[in-house]
Amino acid sequence: MSPEHVAKIALDYADLNKDNMYREPRENATSWHAYELCRACGSCILIGKRSKYCPGKLDLDKITLLDDGTWGPARNIVSFTGGDLACNPEWYAQSAQEIKSLGRDLWVLFETNGYGLISETLDLFKDAGIDSFWLDIKAYDEKVHRKLTGVSNKRILELPAEIVERDFVLEVLSLYIPGWVESDQIEKIAEIIAQVDPKIPFTILAFFPEHKLIHVPSPSFKQMLNAYYAAKDAGLKRIKLGNIGIFAKKEEDYETLRSLGLL
Repeated sequence: MSPEHVAKIALDYADLNKDNMYREPRENATSWHAYELCRACGSCILIGKRSKYCPGKLDLDKITLLDDGTWGPARNIVSFTGGDLACNPEWYAQSAQEIKSLGRDLWVLFETNGYGLISETLDLFKDAGIDSFWLDIKAYDEKVHRKLTGVSNKRILELPAEIVERDFVLEVLSLYIPGWVESDQIEKIAEIIAQVDPKIPFTILAFFPEHKLIHVPSPSFKQMLNAYYAAKDAGLKRIKLGNIGIFAKKEEDYETLRSLGLL
C-alpha cells in the first residue's frame, strides 16, 4: 500500500465512526488506555448487561464491533501494528504525514521492537507527526535477547529515555516467557522505565506456546502475579497483565486481579 492508500483507510475509518468516535487526548494515544475504557467482552451489546469487570466508563453508543472481531470504542487513533518494518521509516513518515493532512485530529501510534529506531529515525518520525510508541522490550538479559531475536538489546534499553525526550507518548510491553524472561528481567526492564517516568504504562503479557517455542509452557497465575509485584516494586504506577485467559483459570483468580485493579 502507498501512504495515500493508508490515509484513505484512515479517512474511511474516521467517516464511518464520526458519530460515535471516542476522542482521546494525545497522552492517551496508547493500546494500554483502551483497556482502561473497555474490556472488549461485548457483554453489554450481546446480552444487554455489563460484565462485573466492566470499567463503566463508556456509554453504549460508543461500543462498536471492531475490525479484529472484538467489541470496544472506535478511538481517534490510527495504529501501525502486527509487524515491525521500521527499517523502512520513510514509508511510515509519509503515511503519518498523509494521515495528519486529513484534518481529522487522528493520533498515530507505532508498535515496534525498537531495533530500527536509531536517533535519525526518531527525529524523522517526530517531524512527520507520529504521536506515540508501543515499545516491545523482549528481554533485559542480552544473551536471552539474542537467542529470542538474533540481535543485541543495548540500543533498545536506551529507547525509553530517547522517546520521552522527544515528547512522544510511550507505552512498553514485555512478554513473560517461563525459563526465558521471568520476574527478575521484568523488574529490571521496569526499573529502566521508572527512571524515565514511573507513569509510563507497562503491560506484562502472558506467553503462549508457538513455533520454535512450542515446547515452552505458558506462565502460571502465581508467576504473572509475581511479575506484577516486581514491576510495582521497581516504581511503576501503571501496570496491567495481558492475555489474562492464558493464566487465570479460576473465578478466584479473576477476583484477585480485580482486587488489585487489574480487571
